[in-house]
Amino acid sequence: MRRSAGLDAWLATLSTVELEALLRARSDVLRHPAPTDLAMLADRLSAQASVHRALLELSKPALQVAEALLALGGTAARHELHALLGATDTARVAAVDAAIDELIAMALAWPLHGRVRQVGGWGAISPDPLGLGRSARTLYARLTPEQLDRVGAHHGVHGLGRKGIDAVVAVLTDQEALRARLSEADTGVAAAVRQLAWHGPRRSGVRFPEPGEPHGVGHELAVQGWVVPTEWGIAEMPREVALAVRGPEYQAPFDAHPPHLATAPVEPAQLRAAGEHAALVALHSVRALVTLLGHSPLATVQGGGVGVRELRRAAKELGSDVTAVRLGLECAAAAGLVTLAREGDGRTTSRRGYQPPVGVAMPTDAVDEWLAAEPADAYARLLLAWWGLPMVPSLRVDESGRPAPALVRAYGHPEHVRMRSGALAALASLGEARGLVELGTLRELLAHRAPFDRELPGDADRLGATLAEAELLGLVATGALTPLGHDLLAAVRTDRPERALRDALAGLLPAPTDTATFLPDLTALVTGVAAAPLTRLLDSSADPERRGIASVWRFTAASVRRALDAGHTADGLLAALAGAADRPLPQPLEYLVRDVARQHGQVQVCAVATCVRVADAPLGAELAAQRGLAPLGLRLLTDTVLVSDRPVADVLDALRSAGYSPVEQDSSGATVIARAPARRAPVPAAAPWPGPLPDVAAIAARLTA
Repeated sequence: MRRSAGLDAWLATLSTVELEALLRARSDVLRHPAPTDLAMLADRLSAQASVHRALLELSKPALQVAEALLALGGTAARHELHALLGATDTARVAAVDAAIDELIAMALAWPLHGRVRQVGGWGAISPDPLGLGRSARTLYARLTPEQLDRVGAHHGVHGLGRKGIDAVVAVLTDQEALRARLSEADTGVAAAVRQLAWHGPRRSGVRFPEPGEPHGVGHELAVQGWVVPTEWGIAEMPREVALAVRGPEYQAPFDAHPPHLATAPVEPAQLRAAGEHAALVALHSVRALVTLLGHSPLATVQGGGVGVRELRRAAKELGSDVTAVRLGLECAAAAGLVTLAREGDGRTTSRRGYQPPVGVAMPTDAVDEWLAAEPADAYARLLLAWWGLPMVPSLRVDESGRPAPALVRAYGHPEHVRMRSGALAALASLGEARGLVELGTLRELLAHRAPFDRELPGDADRLGATLAEAELLGLVATGALTPLGHDLLAAVRTDRPERALRDALAGLLPAPTDTATFLPDLTALVTGVAAAPLTRLLDSSADPERRGIASVWRFTAASVRRALDAGHTADGLLAALAGAADRPLPQPLEYLVRDVARQHGQVQVCAVATCVRVADAPLGAELAAQRGLAPLGLRLLTDTVLVSDRPVADVLDALRSAGYSPVEQDSSGATVIARAPARRAPVPAAAPWPGPLPDVAAIAARLTA
């Protein structure tokens, strides 16, 4: 008989909506090719691998009811389950029924003629439910007719052989008679029976004795029918016998009520503001990180991944910390914005999969479009990437407990995704404007909601790190789930999470700012998230002092010279800045730009080995006599031409360090624009998270048609 026998008939009674809900709960059965009929679906639902995967989602009460149902043979009436689980009051009966309904909703059990029947595949997962063995009918059927006669004769049932197995089973499992026999049994036999009933169901050193052979305790257990030898030297106590020995007062464990969470009130407006602020900061940080990688990629270590030293370098350049850089790097990589790549033969080749990568971490071709996207679109992509990460980035350590390299996926596990889902769902259940007080109580609640998936070593550290990351991303604040967190939870439960989350965030995150306030102290202030063109303009002509919700850039002579080196003219730069200003440019900024521009190009450097041309003879003499430039070995050829045997780059650096503003020229006299191109790598050919799901509604409609 198939494990799913009868399950397809029950599936046929479900409506399209009910079947769709079931398919969403057990989405692993929709693997390609999709099931074509209910029989095929029933086989997949009852497969041991699928059942085992579903167990990870079951609550503790549902698992306890499932174990009790398995102990009763895999099928039982509800009142039998109520009795075994000690459901004597209305509240406890309702809790047991709710757990049964949870099993039915997952198709791990189904109703059949007033009884509840379990799908196959459970026996291998829990071979001895409640510490009980197999049924008496199954075990006594293993005895020979002669052995059955000897057991039956001991209890007044004679000469029936195998035809009398039902009579023997009835006598041996009669609870009142069994307890009476136990009270009259030998002390050693009675102690062994009680030990097996409570801590069994198997005992070694037991076999069925030959006629006339002296009887020890093990022999008596077999002859009197307390146990049945199943293999050499091993005997098993039938389930009904063990339950009778335990007595009518025995109740299987059942934890009806989840742990109580200590909460405190939270101001909704503050919660919303904190979430939006953290989200904008996180988005700005990742944008700054991928922009940095475009000009200064992070090198990988020999064993693969970006090492801690490079992470610290990036954190220092960004004014951040290693945890935020690691989190941003992992999210950007999962979103297809950053990849590990190697350079050679004039091209960049992506390395993906689980092979140890080499080379550098750099942005992909998709990053420019992402940088120019609206905040809602850009952040939705990052959040979904974080949601699907198979690790907790901020808790990455190697076997010795030291920080591990980033962008190494060899040790990922889907348990981390389930912990994110469980933690955020638990916070969502706290109610409106309530925040968690104690982290330990949340861990207990998660263990009650999914014990198979929440009682692993290191769970406390993983949970703490997961909530810390959620707080950095604006999903959690003051122990409560923010509106952004609620939107993420709702989106991932849909067929198209990116679209759903993008639509939800459109009303939460403000549009990017394309104007700045230029102040007389030569700073530029941008409130909110700066648009990508504005960021590029300010980065090219000023030095960032603070990045975040309110970002500040400072203009200096060196930063303006950098803009002029990149090809700007004084008029063009001032026009671009005026176009991005929310008020007229302050005079000090105009004076600075024009003053630097007047000096810019008075010294020209061209490659001879190297030739330096100056605007007038006094300046040429000044350069030749400058002690700080002595290492260049400058020699006057004419009043306005000097030469050096040092490379052009060295001469330019030395002159700039000495306070001059030289420009580089090529052999034709044209100015060389010093603009380092942003580096990009191809987008890895991986499906975006979580991959397109099949049309569940269409499959459910087809199967119920």
